[in-house]
Amino acid sequence: MIYLLRHFKVIDGSEVMMDSERFNNWVYDYDHYELKYSDLSLPIVEKVYCSTMERCTRSANYLKTDSIFRDELIEVASKASFKTCIKLPKSFWLIIDRILWYFNISKHENRCDTILRADKFIDSLDTSKDILVISHGLFLNVLYKRLKLRGYHGYIGLAMKNAHVYKLEGVK
Repeated sequence: MIYLLRHFKVIDGSEVMMDSERFNNWVYDYDHYELKYSDLSLPIVEKVYCSTMERCTRSANYLKTDSIFRDELIEVASKASFKTCIKLPKSFWLIIDRILWYFNISKHENRCDTILRADKFIDSLDTSKDILVISHGLFLNVLYKRLKLRGYHGYIGLAMKNAHVYKLEGVK
């Protein structure tokens, strides 16, 4: 069994409109904002793997898990795709960045890179053990799809919710 957990929700009180420089600063700041913790019942697992990014490590610490921290589980980085002093909605910057990622034209990690990273992580797992993975929305969606291609089944919906455990069962 593999369980997926998206970190606790980030409390983001930043402004909606941002120029490219402010957006890039916000991307960094986002990992350090406070989290909205909630009660969460975790399954009994033999291994817990966690992203090394702060919002995940704080989530794991809050849950008192004995985690193995792995860089392969970090979120796909975001960055403004062009420089401007014109303020645009934060959602605009994020959507453009993810479109570039999806079509493999991102200046940083692209979709192919993320898939390779997810596959490398899956290949390193001892799938005879029950595992919990604490990571981020986009990366967990890629990981979920890669696990499904390997015969795992489970349902995550359209978008993974923060602080919700998703169960994937492998083929026996």
